[in-house]
Amino acid sequence: MTIRVLKAGDIYRIEGPAKVVVRRGQIYATGVTYTEGQVFTVLRARRLAIKAVSDAEVEFVLGPGALLEKAAPGEEIIDEWERHLSALDPRGVVLILGMMDVGKSTVAAMLGNKALAKGYKVAIIDADVGQNDLGPPTTISLARPTRYVTHLRQLVAEKSIFLQATSLERIWPRAVEKITVATEYAKNRWKVDTVIVNTDGWVLDEEAVVFKRQLIERIKPTVIVAIQVENELAPILNGYGNVIVLPPPPYAKKRTREDRKIHREMGYGRYIFPPIELAVSLDKIPFCNLPLFQGVEISGDMRRMLAKAIGMSIIKAYQQGARVYAVVNSDSWMLKKVGGFQVVCIPLDFEKGLLVGLEDREGFLVGLGVLKKLYLDRRRAVIYTSAEVEKRIGDVSCIRLGLVRLDDSFNEVEKVPGLLRAELA
Repeated sequence: MTIRVLKAGDIYRIEGPAKVVVRRGQIYATGVTYTEGQVFTVLRARRLAIKAVSDAEVEFVLGPGALLEKAAPGEEIIDEWERHLSALDPRGVVLILGMMDVGKSTVAAMLGNKALAKGYKVAIIDADVGQNDLGPPTTISLARPTRYVTHLRQLVAEKSIFLQATSLERIWPRAVEKITVATEYAKNRWKVDTVIVNTDGWVLDEEAVVFKRQLIERIKPTVIVAIQVENELAPILNGYGNVIVLPPPPYAKKRTREDRKIHREMGYGRYIFPPIELAVSLDKIPFCNLPLFQGVEISGDMRRMLAKAIGMSIIKAYQQGARVYAVVNSDSWMLKKVGGFQVVCIPLDFEKGLLVGLEDREGFLVGLGVLKKLYLDRRRAVIYTSAEVEKRIGDVSCIRLGLVRLDDSFNEVEKVPGLLRAELA
């Protein structure tokens, strides 16, 4: 435990895990002024700037690896962020844009706190599928804060939508659709005054610009808060007048690709571990995005003729109109044309370790799982998932196949883009 006397205007940086107790005076953090007797926490590996509003005596309880240092004048942008965000009316939809590691989540927490302080009902949507703070990786997640927070991770997702992947490069049209669904749900079903949409850090590619601009057109934000390093967001923001531009914090912690991967893998485990084995009839709960076992089964001579035409043996095949879904003795996903038919070739054992989302009838996530085994003859799937999903299995309408493969320890093994090609076929 460390007790320090802060003079009005002093700014400190804290990297958690840490607890901060105000013993005397006033301390500002993430849009909130804390007074005598009030406490807030800084999560492990998260960094936060605080400021003494008045002379104050503060108790810092620092956990393993925590850091506490006084910032030199001009080193932090806490005052600039506060000035801009205090002038903003947070009612309506607020969209937050920026590259990775520029403080988007902190701004989302600040805006949520400020809206709560005004008495507004608030929903926060975390649409960063790779580093989601509210819910599991690969999801868009929604929560309604009822108290002040220093980090979004202190909230728990009430609703999530499975986006299948840890990045949006190939699936951004679905992301636009589902972020819009989440925004409308928060406005119309939860009846909140403020919806804060935190986005991913994909902003530099030409396709990323199209994605973000389409998202703006669909959700029609009341205001856009853009955290900009230089001028990298200009192609996205061009033509929009309802924009507040903030500088990034100079001491923001940069996470490596490996750090991000570890963070996701811990997230998978948190939502699945300890896993239970669940056997599911695919006649009752089908795949959402791969119509295997649906349509007319092709067997006998027809299957042998089709196998000869595509040049590989077929284990099972089902026809739906002009498309055939065939499980083949191959390691690769392929699309082949045979006469007037398109044949979607699905590799045998494609399912092993595939991340899946079990969805309800509205398309919201009941829970994550890992597909372990598919019994083709019995039309059954064995899924490792949580006991909570087993309790709610009656809510599950379909199983959406993900684009990520995990091992038994929930480590990411590979991405499965072939499934996406089959889905888009």
